[in-house]
Amino acid sequence: MIQTENVAYDKLYLNDVMKVHRYLFFLMEKNTEYSTFSMIDNYMRYSHIRSRIDKGNWSALNKSGKQLYNDIPFERCLKAKHQDEYDDILLGWIADMYVLMQWRYNFTSSFLSVVLPASEMYKAYFPLHETSYDNACEKLYHRYFKDGEVNE
Repeated sequence: MIQTENVAYDKLYLNDVMKVHRYLFFLMEKNTEYSTFSMIDNYMRYSHIRSRIDKGNWSALNKSGKQLYNDIPFERCLKAKHQDEYDDILLGWIADMYVLMQWRYNFTSSFLSVVLPASEMYKAYFPLHETSYDNACEKLYHRYFKDGEVNE
């Protein structure tokens, strides 16, 4: 069972944060100018709002998907060579995994995204999407992290 006593913020916010991030990732997928995975990675690493969510800031935890979208540093994002279309279920799962892992293990979003970028999360989807979120989080944690450190 996953340890949850050192979570990033109060559990009351968790479902809403998951929902808003699903919506945010869907908005990113609709942007044809930039690579979806590049937008996800840059949002997780450089968004001012996302870094405040990491600290449990109640105001940041209550932002809308459009407010989060407008906080993406697009100048850092890679241009799309051709826009891949991703299934909404896949993007929702990636969003949920990022939010759950950040919340449960109290990692910063930046650290989480550097160790487990969106392209790696995409690769992990196919074997893990059929299991529970708890199991998927635990498997990702053991595969990529060890006590907050990167597994080699």
